[in-house]
Amino acid sequence: MESRSVDRLRLTLPLLLPSAGGLCYLYAYDAPARLLLINAGALTLALVWIWLGRLPASRRLRLMVAAIATLGLFAPLLFGPEVGGVARWIPAGPVMLHSGALLLPLLAVLAAREPKLGPAIFALAAAALALQTDAAALLGLAAASTVLAWLHRSALHALIAAAGLALAVLNVGDGTLEPQIFTENVLVQVAERSLIQAAALATLLCLVPLWFLSVDPRTRRTEFHGLAALLLGLVAMAVIAPFPYPLIGYGASPILGFGLALGASARRTPELSGKAA
Repeated sequence: MESRSVDRLRLTLPLLLPSAGGLCYLYAYDAPARLLLINAGALTLALVWIWLGRLPASRRLRLMVAAIATLGLFAPLLFGPEVGGVARWIPAGPVMLHSGALLLPLLAVLAAREPKLGPAIFALAAAALALQTDAAALLGLAAASTVLAWLHRSALHALIAAAGLALAVLNVGDGTLEPQIFTENVLVQVAERSLIQAAALATLLCLVPLWFLSVDPRTRRTEFHGLAALLLGLVAMAVIAPFPYPLIGYGASPILGFGLALGASARRTPELSGKAA
């Protein structure tokens, strides 16, 4: 029980540290209180899930979860709403959740556990994201699929990675919306005031999760390599184009999404624990 508690506590860190840095950024730069409350609420829910959540032990039920999450990526295309002619969001009461940021992290974890069916999961996800013209999510998916191609020696994952990268490049100029403060260009905004603060925020966003997900042997697991690659892909697109910064900007969706994925990876049985890679 003690080792399981330590396991879950450490799993909170790749999400807690960058998200806390993001909250500090929002507060320091006079973001509206509503944005702070939304991000703080999302972080609280995500941490509770990481600490208490479970995925079904049954492989069949986990595949059903993967199927539901994949179909969820198509929900905005079927039901809307549209913003600027783009449909990427799922209504959730007073907030709109970005479908890719919410569901892709969980799919990355589940696909990593399924060497044979994982490519099919990612192929369907890529189709949904291409129809949404979401270049950032496509680049994140391509990065995660590249890592899974290497881990599983999978030619299918390599093909999906190539297709995702091509679609991201083709769609990078389509579906972009008016840049929003506290969402896009976050590091540029911070760097204009302080390069040291920008470097600290970039460290929290990139290096800290990378350490816990892919380097630290106490938390490193096979499925986390793909999750780390997904995060870096989203960050890369936010740097090169006006796309939202995950975790450190106005982003309940990626906070919940990465929390969902991390909680789903918490050790429960030998079947679910995975091996360090």
